[in-house]
Amino acid sequence: MHGTIENNTVRRRSALITGISGQDGFYLAKWLLEQGYEVHGTARLNSQIVQSLRGQLASVSVLDLGEPQLLSDVIRRVRPHEIYHLAAHHFSSQNLDLRTGQLEPFISVNLLAANVALEVLRHELPESRFFYASSAQIFGVPSVCPQTEVTPHRPDTPYAISKSAGFHLCRYFRESHGIYASAGVLYNHESPRRNDSFVTTQIARTAARAFVGKAEPLMIRDLDAVADWGAAQDYVVGMWLTLQQPFGDEYIISSGQPHTILEFVNETFGYLGISADNWIIQDPKAKHVDSLPYVGDNSKIRTICGWEPRISFRDLVRNMVDHQLRLVMGNPQLIDMIE
Repeated sequence: MHGTIENNTVRRRSALITGISGQDGFYLAKWLLEQGYEVHGTARLNSQIVQSLRGQLASVSVLDLGEPQLLSDVIRRVRPHEIYHLAAHHFSSQNLDLRTGQLEPFISVNLLAANVALEVLRHELPESRFFYASSAQIFGVPSVCPQTEVTPHRPDTPYAISKSAGFHLCRYFRESHGIYASAGVLYNHESPRRNDSFVTTQIARTAARAFVGKAEPLMIRDLDAVADWGAAQDYVVGMWLTLQQPFGDEYIISSGQPHTILEFVNETFGYLGISADNWIIQDPKAKHVDSLPYVGDNSKIRTICGWEPRISFRDLVRNMVDHQLRLVMGNPQLIDMIE
């Protein structure tokens, strides 16, 4: 007969998620809780964490990653088996200011905080595993399509520069210090929790408001722009799977399916049975940039990790529209109940 170990002597597997109040942090926390993890998080001051999720979290540390060193104390206290660095100073293709803005906030949150975490793992928690959320923006104007894990980086914004550096930082710690560090190159991923600065949420909200007669026209910079859209709920599972492999590595996390913004618009308004003609306007001053689009080759994560996206483009769009309709009609069901 095999000996037994009392339950109170066995620590549950634990994870720390930076940026737990964001779209990805929320869905990753839900997934990890379903897998039986003890889940900790960090969040900015005044971040909104859904109450039902907060009640299941082991801890939430409020800190400003503009001061990256603050993260080290949290990691030492929590001593997690896995760290997911999802917190980021963000970039939206619709926000031109962030294309030419100050580099410092991007570097502090997107790069230096990751370095702080990896240094703590290096010196104190060498058995822990680290995931870094990079971005397809690292490819700048892509040289090939689709992009793979070895496509050259050509970052051309402060956000992309910081995310490219984070990608290479993981490789450095892995190869030079033996730390388990993986980087996921994340393509556009959406959900009902996508914030208002992103064009997909703006389109879904405009369609919902048009449906009830409350909309104002939305101007889009480039309706012909192509994106590789997937569902955040799927992508967080991909993040988790990368840390379940024997060794750290880099992975493209994408749907692999290109769609134009016009397709997104037509799917959104078509779902509601209304025309987008009066509500979505092409910016007459904007010019279409004829370049290779961001489309990811996800064959590596499919083959090595067994990951498969399960939410289709159509269902992704409809989930977002349904949520916006609930908000417009004054019946915002708890957002954490939305798959």
